[in-house]
Amino acid sequence: MKLYTSYWAQVRAFPKNLVGLNTTVWPPKWRKLGQDNRGIWVINCPPLVPGHNCDGLCNGKCNPKHPQDCEFLKQYTKQLEAINFDAFAHKLQKLHDIISEDAKEDIDFAFIFFEKYDNPCSERWVVQEWLKNHNVKVEEWNQ
Repeated sequence: MKLYTSYWAQVRAFPKNLVGLNTTVWPPKWRKLGQDNRGIWVINCPPLVPGHNCDGLCNGKCNPKHPQDCEFLKQYTKQLEAINFDAFAHKLQKLHDIISEDAKEDIDFAFIFFEKYDNPCSERWVVQEWLKNHNVKVEEWNQ
């Protein structure tokens, strides 16, 4: 199983063996959770959805200009640090095994964010760092 990061606009190009894991508070209006008409799945990943400690801390205008000064990203980092990583990884592996068995092919996961890969003010960087700190390889998905 490979792990990727991506963003909502890319979901349209996902192959069938790439399951999207929503990390956003809500999906965009144009794409609901579940399986689309091409057979591509996007499901919620509750531990990585910004929690109440992040409410109201991001106005989308990246102020302050430096991500390391962003209170939203600081709170989100604390949220991830509080997750039992071994339990998270175990649940992800179980989900992988169930979906792969049902699909009759090996699947990969892509954590989905709103911001593109070139936006320094995104939760993706916090998630990537969190995974790397637990010796898990993750890369940006490119079609």
